[in-house]
Amino acid sequence: MAIWLVLVIAGGEFLARALLTSPSAQLFDPAIGYVNAAHSGYFQAREGFQHLRLNALGLNSPPLGPKMPGHVRTLFIGDSMTFAAQVPREANFVSLVGRQLPGLETVNAGRDALGPQDWPALIDRLEPAVRPDLIILMVSRGDAFDLRDSGARIPRSADGRPSGITRPPSGRDALQERLEPVMRHSALATFLVRRANSEWTTLRTGDSWTGWAIRGGRPGMAKRNSGSERLDRAEIEARIVAILDLIKPGRRLVIVALPAFRYEAHRKVEPEPRSQAEAGLFEAAARRTGIPFIDAGPAMTAAYARTGRPLTGFHNSRLGEGHLNAEGHAVVATAIAAGLGAIR
Repeated sequence: MAIWLVLVIAGGEFLARALLTSPSAQLFDPAIGYVNAAHSGYFQAREGFQHLRLNALGLNSPPLGPKMPGHVRTLFIGDSMTFAAQVPREANFVSLVGRQLPGLETVNAGRDALGPQDWPALIDRLEPAVRPDLIILMVSRGDAFDLRDSGARIPRSADGRPSGITRPPSGRDALQERLEPVMRHSALATFLVRRANSEWTTLRTGDSWTGWAIRGGRPGMAKRNSGSERLDRAEIEARIVAILDLIKPGRRLVIVALPAFRYEAHRKVEPEPRSQAEAGLFEAAARRTGIPFIDAGPAMTAAYARTGRPLTGFHNSRLGEGHLNAEGHAVVATAIAAGLGAIR
């Protein structure tokens, strides 16, 4: 019996590494939840089928060398949309922007589940090694909600200015720390944990097949992505402004909004509920802090109206959902390059 169990586990591990994912590259980090390990491999087959090799900083970027004279080194900070595990490195929008704008050297510091509450710590950590001339803060669907739910606190000095940010450990962080030793060595464990986390999230939102079965086929109340969640816009905008005030001194910043859409018939799009609820928050904060703002949304809408092809989704997932596909990255890159060209 023990031998059969070992064989089953070994077979599952082999199949997981070949067809599903790689062992986790994530290392627990108390400041921002986790970082990706240096020189680690990253493979996923949930959206597309892609192998990546991270650099010495754990980033989805080429090895970092000395800055080229006269070039502007640009650091992109963002979540999984920026990390772009679904497409080849040379096809993601960070790389494409660097190719479209001569003299611009791009570094991709995207990371899954990164939110505005993590920006100060990540920038402080990467800045000595990267030495960027420009930092681009990518914002995408859910960032304002993630900031709201993070429990991050922003103390202020006697004159009312933000003096720092503290991010209390979450239950997810604690789970990450406990499971890391297993997930770092097992693709099967990594897949099962991520699948369970995804199922738990969708179970809570009413979108889960498990929840549908438990309810006897009755629809549930969708919460997370229904657009019905309340968002205190004034309070969230004030927190975004405080975070920007923390990281702005001595740095050149640009904010880029990457909205999410539902791709409808007749080449029309509708903002996804969370994206719609957050609309304008980061633009207003950018205006208040004097930071240039680029909205990739109009270019994405125009591209779908022109081609009828959704900018998200893959052959092995749902078209029109999830992360940017190669065409989506190309459209976003062109929008960012045009915006930066107008700013420079």
